[in-house]
Amino acid sequence: DDDDDDASEPESDEMDVDDEPDAAAASASDSEDDEDSDEDSEDSEDSDSDGDDAGKKKLLDDDVGLDWDADDAKKTSSSAAAAASADDNEKPKSKREKAREKANREMELHRKEQALRDAADRAPETAAEYEKLIMQTPRSSYAWLKFVAFHVSVGAYDDARACLERALKAIPASEEEERMNIWVAYLNLENKHGKPSPVEATERTFKRACQVANPKKLHLTLAGVHERSGNDANARRVLAEAVKKFSQSAKVWLAHVRAAILSLDAANPGTGTGGGAVDADVVKRALDRATQALPKRKHVKLMVQTALCEFREGRPERGRTMFESILRNYPRRTDIWSTYVDQEIKCGDDDRTRGLLERATHLELTPKSMKFLFKKFLDFERKRGNKEKVEKVKRMAMDYVAEKFGTA
Repeated sequence: DDDDDDASEPESDEMDVDDEPDAAAASASDSEDDEDSDEDSEDSEDSDSDGDDAGKKKLLDDDVGLDWDADDAKKTSSSAAAAASADDNEKPKSKREKAREKANREMELHRKEQALRDAADRAPETAAEYEKLIMQTPRSSYAWLKFVAFHVSVGAYDDARACLERALKAIPASEEEERMNIWVAYLNLENKHGKPSPVEATERTFKRACQVANPKKLHLTLAGVHERSGNDANARRVLAEAVKKFSQSAKVWLAHVRAAILSLDAANPGTGTGGGAVDADVVKRALDRATQALPKRKHVKLMVQTALCEFREGRPERGRTMFESILRNYPRRTDIWSTYVDQEIKCGDDDRTRGLLERATHLELTPKSMKFLFKKFLDFERKRGNKEKVEKVKRMAMDYVAEKFGTA
């Protein structure tokens, strides 16, 4: 019996061990049921809350008359439209459409550039606009002279004079050319509208300018002012003073000789060689004084420029005489030959020009110089001559090459 009791005790113990997991499982099942019930209750509460919010929103819609989904609908529709537009833009364009768009862009750009240029080129029309222009470029004589011309155009000569004074103060002394332009305008203004008289005002301004500007340029400028106004006597007087002060300047002597040529033609109008010996000596005396005063290296320049002046403003026959005299002393100067030929071409005497070119091409000059002269002769015949004369010049050139280099 005792053995049976001992054997039964372990059984009871084993039964207790097996029962414990079942209890734990039952307990866990109960807790899970509790959690599920809690979640169901929370879901029911959330659904109740959503229902309450929807009811409140519906109530507000009904009471106030607002459509709370309208903005969302608009956003959706606008997004759809933008997407559709993007899809359309993404469609490939034909070459013709691309070329048309490019041309339109270029035309628009050109139109804007032209508008800017027109605005920049538009001349000022009022004193205020001229003042604005001067403020932008205070050192530019162009801007100041435009303002002066504006005053002169309306008869405000005192204002023009005041404007020139302002310009002389605004433009620094380092800008010599700009200041010289102002002084030239000042002399022209006083020569026409000076007070108390144009002569006195011009002389006063001239003396003042010589103290601060280039006196040689001012003498030549004043002579030109008098010449343009028809006062040749004053022009010659100014140049006579200039050759005494600037005896080494070929430009001053040339202006003096030119004045003598103009005075000679004024006293003896016409194209002939007429005119008394006394008149002809006026130019000769001026040239003799110039060659005595100037360095020898400047003599040719003076003589050539004097001959050009005779062709242009005097009498061509005297110019030819001077060129012939120069070429006798300097026969190898192709530049002088070329200048002489150009003047004869302008005079329109083709036979004289052709004879001059034949003389030049028969000289013993360097091959480079001869090539230049033959080319000038050929160009002349192509413009003024005919095929036979052109061929003649070509044969002359070939003969020169054969004689010079032994080849045709």
